[in-house]
Amino acid sequence: MDSNWGSVPSEVRFGIRYLSAHFYPRKYMSRWGVLKPLSVKFVGKVMGYSPQQYQEELQHFDFFERYFKGEPLDLELPESYIRFFDNLTEDFKSGDVQRIVTRFHMVTEGVLATTGLHLLREAGERYGLKEFTAGIRRIVEDEARHINFGLSLVTDREYAVKRIEELYPEALQIVLDGKETLSSLAPFEEILGMMEELKRARLAKVMS
Repeated sequence: MDSNWGSVPSEVRFGIRYLSAHFYPRKYMSRWGVLKPLSVKFVGKVMGYSPQQYQEELQHFDFFERYFKGEPLDLELPESYIRFFDNLTEDFKSGDVQRIVTRFHMVTEGVLATTGLHLLREAGERYGLKEFTAGIRRIVEDEARHINFGLSLVTDREYAVKRIEELYPEALQIVLDGKETLSSLAPFEEILGMMEELKRARLAKVMS
């Protein structure tokens, strides 16, 4: 953890921890333990899917766990988040690549994670959290590659567009449920605008 972490305003520190818990939901990891073997199975099933991408996801968990070792991310997350990841688990269980890619790569990574990482990076830069910001930047780079690879797996564009439109309200609800806390990191209307812009960008890529 950065030596100047304690000088960051308390509401911002909590906002950073709350949002970071969405990337490393320590309190709920056992609930979604089955995702690990399912992800390994997915890697083996999809031609061209590098095990490195799976390894990078594990490294992201490690970063958040190490950085917040002194303040573990055992935070309560909204029911909307829990439902979303319960459904992600069911998508992985189905083995349907198009279901997995649309929820995981297009919406989870392409909208939710991209928005969250932007907020975390900006907060880190604003308050001079050099170690935290460096870690978030590495994750941003990894996620961009993952999203692009996910796009390459889309074979049914009509299905993908419909699915992204269906899943977006679920993703939006997670953010709405965290409005009070997330507003300590950025004006909430800007956060919503960023999400909407990312959704349009993912749809445009799918349709191009």
